[in-house]
Amino acid sequence: MRVIWVILFLFTFSFPLTLEEAVSIALKNVTDVKLSRYELKKLDYEIKKALSGILPKVTGSYSYLRLDDSLVYGFALRDRQSYDITLSQTIFNKAIFDSISLAKSQKELQNLILEDVKREVVYRVKDMYYAILYKWTVVELKKENLKYWEEYLKTVEEKYKAGILPKVEYVRAKAQFENAKAELAQARADYEKSIENFKAFLKLEKTPEFMGKLEVNLNEDFSEEKLLEFLEKNNSTLKVAKARIEVAKKTYNLSKADYYPTLDAYLTYEGYTTRKSLFGGKEWVKGYTFGISLNYKFFDGFAREAEVAQRKVDIFQEKERFKDTFFNVKRDLKNALLEIKSLKERIKAVKLSLEAAKETLKLATERHKEGIGTYLEVLDARRNYNDTLDTLHFLTYRYMSTLALIERLTR
Repeated sequence: MRVIWVILFLFTFSFPLTLEEAVSIALKNVTDVKLSRYELKKLDYEIKKALSGILPKVTGSYSYLRLDDSLVYGFALRDRQSYDITLSQTIFNKAIFDSISLAKSQKELQNLILEDVKREVVYRVKDMYYAILYKWTVVELKKENLKYWEEYLKTVEEKYKAGILPKVEYVRAKAQFENAKAELAQARADYEKSIENFKAFLKLEKTPEFMGKLEVNLNEDFSEEKLLEFLEKNNSTLKVAKARIEVAKKTYNLSKADYYPTLDAYLTYEGYTTRKSLFGGKEWVKGYTFGISLNYKFFDGFAREAEVAQRKVDIFQEKERFKDTFFNVKRDLKNALLEIKSLKERIKAVKLSLEAAKETLKLATERHKEGIGTYLEVLDARRNYNDTLDTLHFLTYRYMSTLALIERLTR
């Protein structure tokens, strides 16, 4: 019955989650991705708003006015009414066309920002997933370490009670056992905190069961020259920086639109009440009017010149930011490649050390069975083996995380 309850508990509160599934969930749930998508929708409406400037507009108005007796004199009307319906059409306004071009460029920029955010999210999910797999291995190693120290403590306690060992050996064994418990508690806390951070990032209610294990291919080759080419071609952060320059240029063109005249046409049908003769009654006068309006701003106190100059400076600033971004991502890629190279050598060395630690543990175990060595030697050999294995797992995690960073920079 207890086993059944455990199975039901695990089924209810956990579910298997592969790395690919975690990435898919993150791209749907992570707040930064959602906000970027909302910004993209806003820009769709911004384009419609800009396009409205070249479409015809229809406006209408109606007014009614009643005068007090003291204000009515001569042949004036006490009650006055008027209405008009106007159709207007912009014939030429450079600001409108530049606004449309700017809005489209801003949408292209936001598309690139969304892609950049998604790539960053993928990298973060991979790094967190790998970290959780690593921390789970640490928990398992600490459990195994605690089990051995617990057995050692029982052995020492029996010998202490039998008067074979002094109290100091018993106290030392107990301290080592308590230290192993504390290390396991710390490892569990780190593991559970990583899971909570992961759940919060992906907006998960239930705790998933993480699938897979940490593995690396040390034979994988990395060509710095090719990766730098991929970076310049594919890096989403660089694409965003380039697009910001284009948006700055379009904004600059929009600011210069004030140097051009505007031409508008309008057609109005209007009516109002009046007297057509001195002795006639109130009548409605109706008719059409058509007009063309040409406007040009000759001088506005240098406000136009100042705006154009500011937008030109914005272009220079975005170009400098692009240079800074380029050198930063290039630096990150080179550092990641150096890290990969270093990790390869360290992993190879630790694997050899692990083989040596394994042989030492085997030898210590055999010596203890033959009555030549002590159980403490076995525990020290076991701890050395576990620590070396922990180092190997950590280096493997760092390798996979760095590999994910290289993919984020170049794909």
